[in-house]
Order: sequence, then structure tokens, then C-alpha cells
Amino acid sequence: MNLQSFAKELERDLKQKFGEHIRFWVWPKYNDVNGFYGNGIINNAVLIWITERPSSARDFPDWIDKIFYRLLKEEGLENMHLTDFVKIMDDAGKPPTKEELKISAEWMKKEIELLKLDGKKLIIVANSKNVKMWMDKYLPDYPCLYCEFFKRTLRYGKEMREQLLRDKLKKLIKYTL
Repeated sequence: MNLQSFAKELERDLKQKFGEHIRFWVWPKYNDVNGFYGNGIINNAVLIWITERPSSARDFPDWIDKIFYRLLKEEGLENMHLTDFVKIMDDAGKPPTKEELKISAEWMKKEIELLKLDGKKLIIVANSKNVKMWMDKYLPDYPCLYCEFFKRTLRYGKEMREQLLRDKLKKLIKYTL
């Protein structure tokens, strides 16, 4: 199975379980960065970046996405796998239901297993305290790094956010060597 067929199967399953009205979303390809469709292979590792859930309040790409994707490309991380723990769009900050988390965890495990390769380190980055907590609770066999970027840096201006993200991405690259 490849990531395209995985995404289609996942969307079908979520719509069956939660209704046709749900808005399914994965990180798109943009600016030569593969987003969800990146296989994660960076040097000697498979690198997976997990955020909480897509927000229905914003349009992709917003200025943060543009910075994020540009820096991924500049730092050689255009193949890093970008994903959300919960792939159902909802209001920003709205927590997922227990059922959404349970089903999302089942699919996240399948997604990680699809990407995982023998001979490569598996590096999973939780981009929020919630993602770290969900991974620890539902998928304890997949330890992850905690590297919050999007929420924690909202108080900074664009230039400072960009520098903070660039610094974090450079640190991540070191883990892949």
C-alpha cells in the first residue's frame, strides 16, 4: 500500500464511522515539499512530524505554512512526512472526542507501520503537548520527541518564528544522521 491509497482508505473509513459531512484533510504537497505524501526518509531515518488536527478556520497555505514549507525545503526536509493525529477538520482548539482519538490512534499506528523501514531510525516528532500525550497513551510503542512550534511561538513576530523553526529543524536533521 502507498500513501495515496492509504489516505483514500482512511478517508472512506472516517466517513463511514463519523458521517459523510466530515472534512478529511492531510498536509498537501506544496512548494516542492511532499507534506503527507513524503515517505519521511531523511538520511538514516524516517522522520514523521505529527500535529493535532487540521483547523477548519484557516486556508492553506497561510503565512505560517509558507514559512514552514519554505524552511523544510531549504533545510533538505522536503520528504519529511507531515501528518495530523486526527485527520478530521474542526474548529481551532476544539478537542477531539474519545472516539475520534481511538480511531485516529488505530490509523496512526497503520500510518507509522507503512512508513517504517528496516535499517532506518524511526523519529516521530510530536508538535504539541496533546500529540505527545496521545502518542504516550494510545501508541506507547512509538516513542516521540516533543518539539512544539506552531502554538508556542505565536507571541513572536514572523522573523523570530522563522528563526526558531529553522533552529528546531537543524536539530532534527542531526537526529537523522
